[in-house]
Amino acid sequence: MFLTKRREPTMNNTKRIIETIRKEKVLSIANILIMTITFLILAIFLTLVFATQSALTYLEQQTQVTAFFEDDFTEDKILTLKKELEKDERIFSVEYVSKQKALEIFMELNKDEPLLLESVSANILPASINVKTKQIGDLQVVSEELSKVQGVEGVKFFRDVVDSFKSIAKVIYATGFVLSGVFLFISYSAIVLLLRTYINRRGTELEIQKLVGASNAYVKKPIVAQGIFFSVISGVKAVLIIFLFTGIFQIIYGPQDLLVPFSRGVTISVWIYSTVLGGIILASSYFLGLIGSSSAVKKYLEY
Repeated sequence: MFLTKRREPTMNNTKRIIETIRKEKVLSIANILIMTITFLILAIFLTLVFATQSALTYLEQQTQVTAFFEDDFTEDKILTLKKELEKDERIFSVEYVSKQKALEIFMELNKDEPLLLESVSANILPASINVKTKQIGDLQVVSEELSKVQGVEGVKFFRDVVDSFKSIAKVIYATGFVLSGVFLFISYSAIVLLLRTYINRRGTELEIQKLVGASNAYVKKPIVAQGIFFSVISGVKAVLIIFLFTGIFQIIYGPQDLLVPFSRGVTISVWIYSTVLGGIILASSYFLGLIGSSSAVKKYLEY
């Protein structure tokens, strides 16, 4: 008698996937639909985080302390103070606004009110300096220091605007995080439900495979492949929808650049952002499918 090595039964993963879709049409379509919505919500959340953080970065960069000087505080003294501030490591920039420059700004802002402009001259407007810091947290300290400088008539610092926006951003982050978490859990449950339905339907076959010597990896592989397939297909659909809306956005508003959060003036195009976002969505879809399918098949390998 010749002994031959028993070969583990094989079946193409693609055929198994097609079979699952054919026999579980409603469940398969619902699974793909739910996960596509999940990845779109995740994309919207990430975009909101990017947009709000970019806006906050822009606001922080525009936020400044403005110090107004008394009329007897000469321009030479102001310029000397400006040079001293520029040597401070906390300071990003210092802009001097002369009386004449202040008048030009006032006239531009009120150009539709000629009667008001007739009564204003450079002499009645104060000279000032606009101070921006590298870290927004230093603005309050710099504001207090400038208010103590002799010759400074007043200091203006719109801190409330940035603080209010930060509060709004926190609400957006919390809401988006909760929604993304809920839908990711729903998608995870959908994958597990679909694959456990498949496993229950083929339970006898899987038991026979184990009895004839099939390894856990062999039994697990096609099931995990199905979970990854459904998840990645959903991710691809979500990415295609993202690209579609990116194209529509470009047609309506033209080429746009987005400010990179936590940077000073670094921008990227909308298409680059969409491509990076698409990569994140596809990676998330792969790992969601891997984790969900691995969880679904784990209990059935312990025969």
